[in-house]
Amino acid sequence: MSAKTPSLPSHTKKTCELFRLLAGYDHVGLAPGEIAKALGVGAPWVSVNLPLLAELDFVERIPDTPRWRLGVTFIRIANTAFSANADAQGALQQRMRNMTTSF
Repeated sequence: MSAKTPSLPSHTKKTCELFRLLAGYDHVGLAPGEIAKALGVGAPWVSVNLPLLAELDFVERIPDTPRWRLGVTFIRIANTAFSANADAQGALQQRMRNMTTSF
């Protein structure tokens, strides 16, 4: 008997789709109507969720515009991942140099 793997709730999937969508428009952002159309949701979903996500800095409204983009939280996550990856690559390269050094 195999256990069924639980799937994410649809609202969680939709929020992840929002993050992926906004990642492609970081400099120019997207207007709420563009977001709703791209995600196949109604305007109320966008109107409710963007401000809630903005409270956690996952998204932000571009100043003096109605457009939204990924917030500083995602930038921090990306920078942390990039830095950790660079550190790991450096350690691996050092290890490989140590392995190829003759006695």
